[in-house]
Amino acid sequence: MAPVIEFRHVSKRFKLNPFRARSFMDIFVNRRLRANAEEFWALKDVSFEIAPGETVGVIGTNGAGKSTVLKLVNRIVEPTSGRVSTHGHVAGLLELGAGFHPDLSGRENILLNASVLGIPRQVVKRQMDDIIDFADIGSFIDVPVRNYSSGMAMRLGFAITTTLEPEILLIDEILAVGDHSFQRKCLNRLDALRDQGVTILFVSHSLDQVQRLCRRAIWMARGEIRADGDAESVIGMYLDAENPSEVQRFLPRVRMDSEGSTRWGTFQAEITTIEFLDRDGQPRSSFTSGDYFCVRMHYQTQVPVSEPAFGLAIYRSDGLHLNGPNSVMEGLDVPSIDGCGYVDYTIDSLPLAAGRYELTVAIYNRDSTIAYDHHHRLYAFEVRERGSTREEGIVHMPARWRHVPQTREPHLQPADMRRASVEPQ
Repeated sequence: MAPVIEFRHVSKRFKLNPFRARSFMDIFVNRRLRANAEEFWALKDVSFEIAPGETVGVIGTNGAGKSTVLKLVNRIVEPTSGRVSTHGHVAGLLELGAGFHPDLSGRENILLNASVLGIPRQVVKRQMDDIIDFADIGSFIDVPVRNYSSGMAMRLGFAITTTLEPEILLIDEILAVGDHSFQRKCLNRLDALRDQGVTILFVSHSLDQVQRLCRRAIWMARGEIRADGDAESVIGMYLDAENPSEVQRFLPRVRMDSEGSTRWGTFQAEITTIEFLDRDGQPRSSFTSGDYFCVRMHYQTQVPVSEPAFGLAIYRSDGLHLNGPNSVMEGLDVPSIDGCGYVDYTIDSLPLAAGRYELTVAIYNRDSTIAYDHHHRLYAFEVRERGSTREEGIVHMPARWRHVPQTREPHLQPADMRRASVEPQ
């Protein structure tokens, strides 16, 4: 299948010139200053492809080139060298309020934005109520946009862009200004778009959001791609290399077990033991589809840790990522941890089909920007078939089969039955 976004040896140069002409004469007198402007290469020989329906997170520090990638895809800027190709209708949320006319109301800006995106007016009018309902800004929908807060502008922009059915959606850190409940609402909308086959390129400093939304991540640094692959693995490499300065005295370490699975973090808080428990609290390594299933994460802290996030991910043995919940997104409030304790993750009825599975467990800070302890696919468990049940695939869905035989009247032959079924009474 042909890629919908393709970068081939793309480089982008900007000229950084502090000189600004203050008069017509300055344009000529200071011509030399303008000619000696410093060059900055935002991207250097970047190549990648994104397939239809992929959701890809782009991560990295400020100035890494992430936003430049989105601007090139959206044709806001053109590459200095190389080639950028896109196939499909592109919609982008790159800046708060971009494309809004400050003197027009929110309702009028919906029509204006749709016109810019090439959406027919009658289509927009049919979806107007859905856009307004999702934005949830009340009577401000008929107030000039210049009076909107940044959060209100983001709500409206996100509602417009995601309701008008893009084929390629670009998002640049736009969710950072929303409150927690609206962020969750946006992420649910993005989940729905992803399930509909929309291709999403998502730039964010919230690694938790990237890991929740994306199976693939691209880590950029100084205009180059440092890693491209499974989101959880790439995020782990990024955190290990870009650990914030305030925790440098707890130097990041990487441990590797005999099978090559990695563990990393600052180890201010460590996961000491993992247990798989049944309904009676007994340790087990093998379960049956539909069983009670509990993962107990024991921890020990070196220093008090505020607002930790406990997370896990389940993989099939071939590496397919099945899910990745964490305590913050699921609403468990842990103000701080200090000393020892444990956290339980419980599934009342295990929905996995028979097979071997691997578990990742981790402790991060609330925003998932600091890894305290990350155990990547270090723990295995098995799921057995229930009774004689044999199913293909990954998910076990409890269900019942029913057969209702219908008897045929003996005096009717097959041809007579066919006639009887179509002839009017």
